[in-house]
Amino acid sequence: MNALPMMGLPNQLIKIFPTQIASFFIDGDVIEDKQTFLTEFAEKLKFPHYFGMNWDAFSDCLTDLSWIDSANDFLIVYKNSQKFRTHQPEDWQIANGILLEAMDYWNEQGSKMVIVLL
Repeated sequence: MNALPMMGLPNQLIKIFPTQIASFFIDGDVIEDKQTFLTEFAEKLKFPHYFGMNWDAFSDCLTDLSWIDSANDFLIVYKNSQKFRTHQPEDWQIANGILLEAMDYWNEQGSKMVIVLL
């Protein structure tokens, strides 16, 4: 996790994130299937040890993040997301739905979560 100062963000994101944020880089090159997807997110977002390695637990952790105390806003940059999307389309649909729900959840809480797919 990195806390990015406002000056380290592209201009488009400065308007979304006016203060420091918690940022995470997901390496899609290592994601082959559901298991490696969940493992990559769990490692990079430092999910608690009790994370259950399933979709429900993934959703629960994305809408908690209480162990991240440096910011109320979150940026997730997911490089090479098309690898998982094209190789595991059914699992991608589930994962994408959870990611979208998490963004909605944080917006409703007065925080922001932005996920950039590269």
